Formats: sequence, structure tokens, C-alpha cells
Amino acid sequence: MLFNSFLLSLNAVVSVFVMMAVGYGAKRLLGIEKESVGRFNSLVFYTLLPLMLFHNIYRSDIRGGVSFRCPGLALTVLAVLLLLTWLFVKWAEPDNRQRGVMIQASFRSNFLLLGMPLIQELCPGAELATVSVMLAIVVPCYNALAVVTLETFGRKQIDAGQILRGIAKNPLIIASGAGILANLSGLVLPSCLENPVSQLGSAASPVALLLLGAQFEFQDVRLHRRNLAICTALRLVVYPGAALTLAALAGLRGPEFAVLISMFATPVAVSSFSMAAQMGGNPELAASAVTVTTLLSSVTMFLWIFLFKSMGMF
Repeated sequence: MLFNSFLLSLNAVVSVFVMMAVGYGAKRLLGIEKESVGRFNSLVFYTLLPLMLFHNIYRSDIRGGVSFRCPGLALTVLAVLLLLTWLFVKWAEPDNRQRGVMIQASFRSNFLLLGMPLIQELCPGAELATVSVMLAIVVPCYNALAVVTLETFGRKQIDAGQILRGIAKNPLIIASGAGILANLSGLVLPSCLENPVSQLGSAASPVALLLLGAQFEFQDVRLHRRNLAICTALRLVVYPGAALTLAALAGLRGPEFAVLISMFATPVAVSSFSMAAQMGGNPELAASAVTVTTLLSSVTMFLWIFLFKSMGMF
């Protein structure tokens, strides 16, 4: 079981790096400019990622009777850790373009892409309603918090109205809200609409990874090594350590506990790069954060899984 879980994490990491390597190689071989990468990144941010979010939430089973204890604990822990991270990063880093990216990289995990397959491996045959509810609640919260963070540090003066308008106009927020409304209303899309939405949404992750690889530069890791060390430690060690310990003390077990591993112990969300690039954050730091945390998560995720599995948490 533990070895299978490790293989799942390893396979996910290898798959991610293969896609990024193709993007990096294409940039080198074809001489693709960073400006071209930015234009394609806009396509992902404004079209493919919103369609993926909408379809995943639209297809989730969130109308059944499930416990909200797990999402409640998860969001409470996330809010407290985010506040502490915000204060720490403001103290540790003077550059606003890097502050927003560091905070986003610390709290925003790849739960959307890795959550469901990881739960299916950790708890085979378990009811996945909790995962669906977490998906419908946590992903929009991630997006809203990322918008607030990047809008706040992307401006010389904080304008609450402008931040709220930024949230309301953000395509990922709009897509999440539309997916929740469609799900709860029982809307059934005709196949002539759902099929292209599903197909375009499925392209979001591989295209984003290709662009991430094209954006990546090895010198960026050396240039930002201090800030990368900070947000990597927060993302892979501090956040999962605090959240999973509190969940164990609160009595969460089985799939409810395992879903928190997929939320708090996974690497930085791939979509965080697209959002940072579009909203005035430092795209080089954002790309490096995804790359480094994805690589190191193959070790840290296995250790968290091994620790709590041996304690009988799931």
C-alpha cells in the first residue's frame, strides 16, 4: 500500500516533469521568445483553466448529504496559516512582486489535479463525496485568496474596491461560481456543449505545464534560491505538518483525513504560475516554485503518507 502510494506520487512527478521538459526543449529548439509564452499563457488563464474548473465542479457530487467537518477544519487551518505566512513574508521580503508569489506558493496546492487520484490510491473503494465537496469549496477559495494576495501586492496602494472588482472579474472565480451554480441547480449540459468543454478543460493542465517549462530558466532557481527555500519549506513541511497534526487531534480518520493529505501535502498548483504571470507577480519565481516543490514533493508526500498511515489515520 505504502509502496503503491509512493509510486503514485513518483509517477505524477515524473509525468509533470516530462511535460515541462518538452516545453523547455521546444523553447530552446524553436527559439520561442518569452513574449510568445506570455501570449499563450493568457489563452490558458482566460480560456482553458476556467473551462477545466467549471467542468470539474460541474461533474462533482456535491448535492448529497456529506459532513462539512473536514472542509471546515481545512479552511480554518488554511486561514490561520495564511495570516501567519502573510505577516512573515512581509517581514522577510521587501519586493511586492515576490511577496505575492511567495504567499501564493505557500498556501495554494495542486489539490485540483492530484486530489482525486491520490485519494483513490490511499483509500481504494472509499466514498469520494468528501473529495467532491472539498473540490467545490476549496478550489474557489484558493482562487479568491490568490487574487486578493496578488492584487494587494501588485498595487502601490491597497484599494479594497479594486481588489473586489479583481475577484469578481477573475475568470477562475467566475468559472468556479458557474460550476457550483450549475451543479446545485441540476443543470444538464447537452453533449454538444459538454464534450468541447471537457476536451478543452482537459488540455489546460498539459498546455500549462508546457508553458511552465518554456518559462523556466535554471538561473532563476539560483537567483531566487532564498525565497524558493522559504516557500518550499512552508508548502511541503509547515502547512502539511500543522494541518495533518490538527486533523489527527480532531479525530478525523479514513478518507476525511486522506483528503487533507491531498490538499496540504501536494506541491504548488500549476495554475499559480499562470495567475502570477497575468497579475503582476514575478513569473520566474512562480515557475521555479512549481518546479522545485513538484520535484521535492515526491519525497515529502511519501514521508507524510508513511507517517500517518503507520499511525492508522487512514
